[in-house]
Amino acid sequence: MESKAKMPLEGIRVADLSGHASGPMCAMILGDFGAEVIKIEAPRGDHARGWGVARFGAKQDISSEYGALNRNKESIVIDLKNPDGLALTKKIIEKSDVVLENFKPGVLERLGLGYEVVAKLNPRAVLCSISAFGQTGPMAKLPGFDLLMQAYAGALSITGEEGRPAVRIGPSTIDFMTAAHGVIGIMMALRERDISGKGQHVDTSLYESAIVQMTHMILDSSATGVLPGRWGPYFPFLAPYGIFVASDREFYMGASTNAMWSRFVEAIDRKDLLEHPLFQTNADRTSNQGPLYEILVPIFKQRTAKEWTELATSLGIPNSLINNLNEVIVQEQAIAREAVVPVEGIPNGRSAGIPIKLSRTPGSIRKPPPSLGEDTDTVLKRLGLPDEEIKRLHASGALGTGKMESH
Repeated sequence: MESKAKMPLEGIRVADLSGHASGPMCAMILGDFGAEVIKIEAPRGDHARGWGVARFGAKQDISSEYGALNRNKESIVIDLKNPDGLALTKKIIEKSDVVLENFKPGVLERLGLGYEVVAKLNPRAVLCSISAFGQTGPMAKLPGFDLLMQAYAGALSITGEEGRPAVRIGPSTIDFMTAAHGVIGIMMALRERDISGKGQHVDTSLYESAIVQMTHMILDSSATGVLPGRWGPYFPFLAPYGIFVASDREFYMGASTNAMWSRFVEAIDRKDLLEHPLFQTNADRTSNQGPLYEILVPIFKQRTAKEWTELATSLGIPNSLINNLNEVIVQEQAIAREAVVPVEGIPNGRSAGIPIKLSRTPGSIRKPPPSLGEDTDTVLKRLGLPDEEIKRLHASGALGTGKMESH
């Protein structure tokens, strides 16, 4: 009988010094596929433990943000400013394949853990640095978060309605894309290590992830000289394509080809629009969205959103109700794909599942998000530290108290 295949990252140890959102998600993805992730938290705990209002866990030190981004990890507390804590962290790095951090550039060096130190401690280690603006350039040492990057990289200039203030993009898409870039960089560096035997420094940033998300807008505006405006519920490259208001609620519909457009206008008894000089091609309809939506918006208000989505489905046109999260977590597709899964230890809690499906060596959720420092002694014993040394480190303050400070 064929033995069960190992998970893809079994045998890879990650020393995770990151906090907040992008770094923890990066480490979580690695953990989902079998990496041993040792989350090294400061005595105060990851700042994300204090985000929002809801608190979970026996010690009430798990927030929604922390709980969603820190499964499949072991939490240990180390005070990097304590000489014993710094020495212990170096021992962990010596035995790790990946070191992940998202301090401001320069902080790791001040702590005595910059890449030159990491490479000397462990030439095979891959150090992944996630930062706001990258490790180089005139803004490298500035702090930054998702919303700052939405502003700085131009996303807010096209988000919202014309003539009204900018609107924040709802999900933290820049944080999460940066996490994915971190995973990609780590995996490429590990693959190259298979050839050279040497680690390297992976440098990725929220800023460049934000720029990547704007890339088609950048090309269009730089080539045409025309800056995009705020398009509200619509899309500047296709029409009719966007969010529309029915008699009862909002829905999305995207008639993205001439064939879809033809089927749609025939179905609503407006074949005359096929001959309208402003709406002949997608380029025509996109250039004349004002007149187009002056016609369609009142029509959409004559039926319910369900009626419109059922009609669009019958015509082969992509569509959806604008679902709230209570609707999302019970979707048949979410259940079939395990796209939303229970969170152990949080009654009724749900979070996103594993979005990457491997046919032979799939990822798995093996451990819930940890309380602060709950694995400290277990991890240190597994790394070979004797009980007396662990007791000494506790006594020296190097391992903190395990109680989260207020944030």
